[in-house]
Amino acid sequence: MVNLPFNPHAGDVRIASVAAFVGCKVPEVEAAFGKMFAFALWAAERSESGDARKEAKALRDAAAKFKAAFPHLTEIHDDMLREAAVAEHFTDPKAYPGTKGRKERARIIADGIARLFANTGRNIGIGKSPYSGDPSTPFGRAVQHALATFEIEANWYQPAHSAAKRARCNTN
Repeated sequence: MVNLPFNPHAGDVRIASVAAFVGCKVPEVEAAFGKMFAFALWAAERSESGDARKEAKALRDAAAKFKAAFPHLTEIHDDMLREAAVAEHFTDPKAYPGTKGRKERARIIADGIARLFANTGRNIGIGKSPYSGDPSTPFGRAVQHALATFEIEANWYQPAHSAAKRARCNTN
């Protein structure tokens, strides 16, 4: 059983916290984050942590040992290789390009906040205080709050800046 970081049916308190901070309703946040939000966070975490790469290698190694021990049970061997291919998907640069230090989970959160602001008619402005580096716009503060709420250790600015840019491209 996969333990996903968000369960829309369980009344996730983090979603409620974001809704309260932004001043909207929980269903609006859930709609903006989308049905695949939990899976996207889970997949990004596996990609960032290297868990997917380790799992794929372990499955390939186990499949090779299984084939050596039981050469006639090719169907089980092939199933193990298919499972390894699924795990490898989360390390594929086409699916998850190299983050170069960026946090993929932060991008997912910032994109969700950008959709929330767009869906509710709020300005997706981006700015920061020249003195403290803290966000100076409601959008930036919402991204910062959401990152903290979901316990993602990442600076708020680059994910918010990129999400705002993508949101502007999608609405024009």
